Amino acid sequence: MSVVRLKRGAEGAPDQAAVERVIALSLARAGQDELGSPLRLSALQQQRCVLAEIVETVPEPALILVLDDKAGEGLAAAVIDGALMAGMVEALTTGTVTPGEAVSRRPTRTDAALLAPVIDRALSVLEGAAGEAGLAILSRGFRFASVAEGGRALSLLLEDGFYRLLRAEVDLAAGARQGQVWLALPELRPAVLPQVADSASLRFRAELQAQVEGAEVRLEAVLQRLMLPLRQVMALQVGQSLPLPRADVGRITVEGLDGRHVATARLGRHGSLRALRLLAEGEAAVPRPTGGDAGVELRGRAGPMG
Repeated sequence: MSVVRLKRGAEGAPDQAAVERVIALSLARAGQDELGSPLRLSALQQQRCVLAEIVETVPEPALILVLDDKAGEGLAAAVIDGALMAGMVEALTTGTVTPGEAVSRRPTRTDAALLAPVIDRALSVLEGAAGEAGLAILSRGFRFASVAEGGRALSLLLEDGFYRLLRAEVDLAAGARQGQVWLALPELRPAVLPQVADSASLRFRAELQAQVEGAEVRLEAVLQRLMLPLRQVMALQVGQSLPLPRADVGRITVEGLDGRHVATARLGRHGSLRALRLLAEGEAAVPRPTGGDAGVELRGRAGPMG
C-alpha cells in the first residue's frame, strides 16, 4: 500500500481524500473477509462535534456499538443504521442480500454479536492503513466492547467532549442495500507531564489495587461452539450424543464473560481434577487424536454448549 501524505484542512481535519481512501479500504476488507458480501464507500463526511450533537442525530433505528482501545484514551462509537444492519445480517445468515428496503426493526444483541467481527475487522484494517498514511486520529486501536441501547445510553457511556465524526454512505452487495456507518472518535488528548502523587494518594492507589486484584474473574473454556436449528435444540434428550467435528482438546479457547479471547490452552489433569494448561503464543498444541469425530453426550441436566 502506498503511503498517503497527510494534509490538514479546517479545524485540523485530516485530508478528505486520505480519509476516504483508508475508510474505503477498511470497509472493502471487512466485507470480503467477514461478511462475504462487498461493502463499498460511496460518500464520506467528517466533522468535529460534541457528544450531544452526535446523540441528537443518531439515526433510528440503528445498531450502536461502543468501542474501547488499549491506551485508555476513552471510548468511541460505531453506528450502523437499521437498513444497512439488516442487509449485513442477511448476508451473514443467508449468504445473499435481497434488493430493496429492509423491514424496519429494532437491533438486538444477536445482531451485535453477528456484526462485531465485521466491525473489528474494519477497525483493524483502518488502524494499519491510517498508521501508514499518518492519520493519527484514525489509528487508535479501537475494538468492539459493548452495545448501547439507543442514543441516551450512548450519552451515559461516552465521555463528554469533542469527537471526530465520520459519516460514511455505504453500498452493500453492489447496491442491493444502502445505508450509513458512523464512526465517532474522541479527540486526541495532549500529552501531559506526570505529577508526583502525595502519600495519601499513593496509599489509596495501593489499597484500590489490592481490592481489584483480589476480585474474582470468571473464565470459560470453549471446546467448540455449535449452532443448531431451534427445532433440533428443542428436541434434545438426555443420553443423546452431539458430534463435535472440529473439537480439539489440544487447542481450547479461554474466553471472558464478554466473549473475548483471553488465552489458548489444552485439556489435561491436575490430580483428580480436569485442568487446562495455558499455551504460550506460537506453542504447538498436542496433535489431535484420530479415529472418528469427537462428540458430547447429554447426561443429566444439560448446561450451556461451548
